[in-house]
Amino acid sequence: MVAALLLSALLPPAAMARQATPPVQAPAEALRVFLDCNTFCDTDHLRREITYVNWMRDRQDADVHLLITSQPNGGGGQQYSLKYIGLKGFQGSDDEIRFSTRQSDTDDEVRRRLSQRIALGLARYVARGALADRLKVAYESPAGAAAAGTQKPHDRWNLWVFTVGANGNLSGESQNKSSSFSGSLSARRVTETWKFRGDFRGSHNHSAYTLPDSSVFKSTTSNYNLSTQLVRSLGEHWSFGVDASASRSTVDNFDLAAKVAPGVEYDVFPYKESSRRQFVLVYSLGVSYSNYTDSTIFNKLKETRPVHALTASLQAIQPWGSVNASLTGSNYLDDWSKNRLSLSGGCSIRITRGLNLDLFGSYSRVRDQLALLKAGISSEEVLLRLKELKTSYFYNAFMGLSYTFGSKFNNIVNPRFTSGGGSCFCSGGSCFCS
Repeated sequence: MVAALLLSALLPPAAMARQATPPVQAPAEALRVFLDCNTFCDTDHLRREITYVNWMRDRQDADVHLLITSQPNGGGGQQYSLKYIGLKGFQGSDDEIRFSTRQSDTDDEVRRRLSQRIALGLARYVARGALADRLKVAYESPAGAAAAGTQKPHDRWNLWVFTVGANGNLSGESQNKSSSFSGSLSARRVTETWKFRGDFRGSHNHSAYTLPDSSVFKSTTSNYNLSTQLVRSLGEHWSFGVDASASRSTVDNFDLAAKVAPGVEYDVFPYKESSRRQFVLVYSLGVSYSNYTDSTIFNKLKETRPVHALTASLQAIQPWGSVNASLTGSNYLDDWSKNRLSLSGGCSIRITRGLNLDLFGSYSRVRDQLALLKAGISSEEVLLRLKELKTSYFYNAFMGLSYTFGSKFNNIVNPRFTSGGGSCFCSGGSCFCS
């Protein structure tokens, strides 16, 4: 079943390529729309703003399937893709709208722009329905719009975007106290030809535990990481890039771990389709340098090794759901026995009306732990994961099944007493709930 879904995700829509658009039959009531949002969407806001359609809970009851996806753009915001898929009487009348937001946009600005673009895309379908006589499209002209539309905007930052962040956390009780501090700095510049990204992240954590014998166990960990990436576009399918990184970690036994790895990427599909489907092959070849804090199980304090890696990954968002899979193999060229193979994948499948299946799993076979401490590790360090532990594999798996039934309409918004079930904080297109 999953193989069939993967195949359908990769093949182009034959209906659009091989047959003419059939005549459209106007629905006898307000247009029925199924919202399928795979990114940040304030659905309550959309239902309040766009009241001239019926929002449906299930795709099978809709006249139009609205599939919304997004991906990061060069300015730190998101590029949204609104795919309108005609169903029933609108079969074959598909459309797509794309627009971008800025990193500085508030969540309210994002949702207002999203609802405005959704309304524009729905106009062609509503215009053929029962409410066509009540539909009106208006234009609001800003001051100086005529001049602005004919000039290239001046960008004093020349497409550079910077982000600085810092945070701290304190928690404690009578027998346990902990503190953590972290900071980050990032810079990026994205054009049609070049892509640069640089990130620095650092964290320091301290904890103290009072044991049953009244002794106090203290632990301190720190981690600092610098990574950069420079990518050159070579057309609709090819790219060349260089990844470089340097890190220091008390948990991983590194005073300094550095790596430089040039690589080449090939996407089976054009990059312009990346918001809905990608099948990417990436090969990198480079060198890694390690300066260990303490001697390793291989009696090393320093070493330099050549390393390469090959990755194949698939991602697709389609009307029936979404699927992603990735397979990565890497090893040290001077010792092929030191290698790692990782496989991960997941899917969210709409099986039938109201019935959804969610699957995720990952597995890694580990044979490349070069930094393991030669000295022993205490029980406390094992339990608190203060040092890297030896393993030959690790895995993770998840499966979920949900079934929704009842009224097929989804128009009503009633926010009363919603705060009693927890709290949510949204920023920059992401939401975190407790």
